[in-house]
Amino acid sequence: MSPGVSPFSPSIPCTSDACDRIDSPVGHKHSACTPDLTGKSLLTFSALNTFRNCPRKYKHRYIDQLQGRERADTLAFGSLIHAALETWYRATDDADRLWTILDDLDRAYPNRAGDPHAKRTWQLARAMVSGYAARYPQEDFEVVEVEKVFQAEIRNPDTGRPSQTFVMAGKVDGIVRLDGELYLLEHKTAGSIDANYLDKLWTDTQIALYSHYLRELGSPIVGVIYNVLLKTRIQQHAGESQEEYEARRAVLAAKNKSGRSTAKRQLPETDDEFQARLAEWYAKPEAFHRERIYLSEDRLAMLQDEVWEITQQYLDARRRGKWLLNTSNCFSFQRPCAYLPYCQSGFNPNVRDNLFEIRPPHEELEGLDDAATGETLENPF
Repeated sequence: MSPGVSPFSPSIPCTSDACDRIDSPVGHKHSACTPDLTGKSLLTFSALNTFRNCPRKYKHRYIDQLQGRERADTLAFGSLIHAALETWYRATDDADRLWTILDDLDRAYPNRAGDPHAKRTWQLARAMVSGYAARYPQEDFEVVEVEKVFQAEIRNPDTGRPSQTFVMAGKVDGIVRLDGELYLLEHKTAGSIDANYLDKLWTDTQIALYSHYLRELGSPIVGVIYNVLLKTRIQQHAGESQEEYEARRAVLAAKNKSGRSTAKRQLPETDDEFQARLAEWYAKPEAFHRERIYLSEDRLAMLQDEVWEITQQYLDARRRGKWLLNTSNCFSFQRPCAYLPYCQSGFNPNVRDNLFEIRPPHEELEGLDDAATGETLENPF
C-alpha cells in the first residue's frame, strides 16, 4: 500500500503522513484515519476527551478498537431511556406513543421472569417512562430535531482556516424552540440531583462544544435545556422465608408478657404492587428536573482553542507513535479504568483477548442518518 493512502478507502487519500506507521496489535489499521465523505477523518468529542485524559486509553479504544466485553449497567440503562425518549419525541402526534415504548421495553427483556437484574431494570424503565409521560404530556417547547447527527469543520482559532485532517462529528439528543430561540435538549439519568450536580452541568464541555458546531451549521443555539430523570433506589420487597418469619415471631413473642405474637409472615411484593409503588414515587415533583443554561461566548471561544490544541497534540502523538499512559486517570470517577488490567499486564495479548472484543469506535453515530449526506452511517469509520 502506498504511503498516505487510507487502508479503508484506497480511492481517498489519507491526509496523515503517519497513517501507515500505526501498528495495531489486533491487526487493525488506524481507525481515526478512515476518512468521511469529505476526505477528512471524523473526530468525536468522546475521542478527543479520551485522548486528553489518557493517550494510551485512546489508543486502546480508537486505534486498536478494544471494547470491554461487559458494559456498565449505568451506561446500558441510560441508553435504554435515551431510546425511549427518542421514540417519545419523534412521535409527538401519536396518542399511543407511550404504549409503543412500553411494548419496546417488554421486547427488550424477554427473559425478565428468570433474571432478577433484567426484571429490576425493566420495572424501573417502565415506571420512569410512564411517570415522564404523565409529567410532560405537552411541552412548552417545539421539537425541531431529534437525535441529530452532524459534521462540522474544526478551525484554527487564529486564522479561521479549517483543519486539513479532521472534521468534528457528533450527535445531540434534540433541538427545541422555546420563546423563539433554539436550545439543545439533553437527556440525563441521575442517581440524585443536588446543588453539586447542577453546578457540574456548567462544566459539560461536550454539549457546549456541540452547540458551537451547530451554530456553525446554521442553527443559532443560545443554550441547553437539561432534561434530568432521577433513578429511584427503592427495591421490590422480597418477603420473608418461613425460617425468617419463625425467628422474627419468636423474638416478638419473647418481648410479650403472654409469650405469644400475632405477627404474620411478610409475603413477597407482587410485580403489580411494586409497579404501583414505583408509579407513586415517579409522581413526586423531584423525580424529574429541567435546568436551562445559557452559553457564554467567551467559553465557546475558549473551547475552540482547546479543541485545536488537542488536535495538534494528537497529530504529534500519531506522527511519533507515542501514546503516553496518564496514571492519574486510572481511577477517575472513583472506579478503575476499564483498560487498567491490560495496562497492568504489560499489554499481554491473553489479557486483551479475555477481557475485550473488537468493536468499532464512535458507536453513538452508528445507524443514524448522516445529516450532511442523507445516507445511513452503518459504520462511519
